[in-house]
Parts: sequence; C-alpha cells; structure tokens
Amino acid sequence: MFEAIRARVDSGDYLDERLGPPGVDTDGGGAFQVAPDGRPQRVYWRGSPEYLAAHAAGLLEPLPPLTPAPESAVRECETLLGRPLPRLLRRCYLELGDGGFGPAYGIRGVTGEDNIIDAYREQQRSWLEEWRPMAERLLPVCDWGCGITSFIDIGDPDARMWAIDPNPAPADDYAVALFPQDLGFGEWMLRWVEGTLRQPLLVRDEITGEWRGATDLEQGVV
Repeated sequence: MFEAIRARVDSGDYLDERLGPPGVDTDGGGAFQVAPDGRPQRVYWRGSPEYLAAHAAGLLEPLPPLTPAPESAVRECETLLGRPLPRLLRRCYLELGDGGFGPAYGIRGVTGEDNIIDAYREQQRSWLEEWRPMAERLLPVCDWGCGITSFIDIGDPDARMWAIDPNPAPADDYAVALFPQDLGFGEWMLRWVEGTLRQPLLVRDEITGEWRGATDLEQGVV
C-alpha cells in the first residue's frame, strides 16, 4: 500500500487539483483562478475527461517536489496528541512529504501553515458539545472545501475514517454532520491512488430517515 502511494507521489501527480498554463484552454465553462500575470488559469480535477486530455497534451503545470517532515516534528506531533500517529500516515510524513499530497487539497502537514496540530487544537475549542467525546480521537487530516473535512480516528486500531459534511445537515440537528465512514486510512489512501475515492457526503436514508454517510453505490464507486 505504501509503495503504491509512493509511486503516485514520485510520478509528480500527487494532488487532485491541478492547474493549466495561464491563458490556455480558457474557452467554455469550468473552474478558473487568476494567474500572477492576470490571465485566467484553468483548474483541472484528477480523473475528469478534461484532466485526462490536458495530461495527455502536457498542459498541466508541474507540482513542486515534496520535502519529508523532520522526525523531530513527527515525534513532537505525537507527544502533543498523547499517542502515536497511524503507522501509514507516520511513514508518509517521514518518507514522502510533510503533507501537501493526497486527496482534495492534500493531507495536512505536521509543520507550517494550517498544520494538523493547529487544526486539531481548534476543534477542541470550537466543536459542538455533542461531538466533544470524539474531539480528542479525530485527527483532521484533509479538507475538501465547503466545510467538508476528513478525519482519522487515532484511537481506533484500524484508523477508521470519519467526516464532517455540514452542507445538507438540518439547522435544528446540525450534530448529524459528523459521521463515521466504512473504511480505514489505508484503504482511503489506496482509493485515492486508484482514483476511486469520493468526497465525503452526508445523506438522509430514504427508508429510516436517519442521516449517515453515503454508500459506495450512492457515490458511484464500483
């Protein structure tokens, strides 16, 4: 599993969101950002038809090389958490990069801006009372945008994944936005490598009426 992740990182294609060159392929709809020179720059999502065409045409801007995290920083992170990091995550930090690779906007690093410890501390301060029993167990490993976040349960031997999707949650029962997922961190990363990982999605069960995470079938994973 780790070698599959390493191969993806070594390929230089280690983020889901990639940029095209400024001023190129700007016709039609889609997502854009403004380049430093003021021209529009198309944003491609890995696995989409547009991404595949841009990749084949050599239009994707190269990503910078990654630098592994210092072992001292990883140990300090574990000391602050009061428990070891999941083995796979620890190895990724020490051998591949201090975050910045993986699903969505990439895994948070142990150092630098928006690091994993700062995000973890913030949830201790700001989480709902109903979520507090899980606040010390859930490590906010990755943001997807729109308030959606993926977490690793560092108190679980299998490093089970959890998520927050606040968007469909009802205002009078917002606590349902936090939910467990049916996979561990290792499978989560492997699905990212394979291109089958989907953004966490909160849905309301049509039969029971209960809020839960979407199933693979509901998200088109086969």
